[in-house]
Amino acid sequence: MLKTISSSELRAQIKRVLNEVGYGQSEYVVEKFGEPIAAIISVEDFQLLQATKQQQATTSLQAVLAMLRERGETFDPAELTDLIEEARTDFYREQNSQANDD
Repeated sequence: MLKTISSSELRAQIKRVLNEVGYGQSEYVVEKFGEPIAAIISVEDFQLLQATKQQQATTSLQAVLAMLRERGETFDPAELTDLIEEARTDFYREQNSQANDD
């Protein structure tokens, strides 16, 4: 069950909140001044989220590499590392932007 809690309430009730989340009973959205700033989810959900993000980043990178190969472009390993980091940064920036728009 998704619940909302203020940051001040969270400070006072952290033990209970962590127990609820840890036992899969709840997920929390933490608000500060009425605005959502964070989420508290189970480790299993966090691991699933991380795996999904990694898969999306890998798929995006594979598309970029395929496009470069189609163009016949060559690049050295240092350039590839820079491209990977740039793609990751862009991906996470886009994800954060979409989350803030919702």
